[in-house]
Amino acid sequence: MARQVTTQLVDDIDGSVIDDESGETIEFAVNGVEYSIDLKTKNANEFHKKLDYYVEHATRVGGRRRKPSPAAASAATAAAGSAKRDPEQTRAIRQWAFDQGYEISERGRIPADIEEAYNAAH
Repeated sequence: MARQVTTQLVDDIDGSVIDDESGETIEFAVNGVEYSIDLKTKNANEFHKKLDYYVEHATRVGGRRRKPSPAAASAATAAAGSAKRDPEQTRAIRQWAFDQGYEISERGRIPADIEEAYNAAH
């Protein structure tokens, strides 16, 4: 006996089924709490339109812009590789940050604000 399991994404606003390419999963955060909502294209456009007003007046504090992805694709996560920096450049950035009074660890990821400050200074 064979069993086939089908997953359907449903619009969190109106409860309608989201077809393969007609919606997206939107992730956002408010007051430190992260949210995720599945919306068909019409409701996603309304969401973005309403949020755009506040985004235009806000200060960006981190992250990177993501392209909207179809809701069906959100179920599958792909491991993304990051470009490696030359170890000598990493050491130079850490030394520069330390000399400038930034708090920076000896290992791990270099915070984006430190990297941006380094790039602006060089």
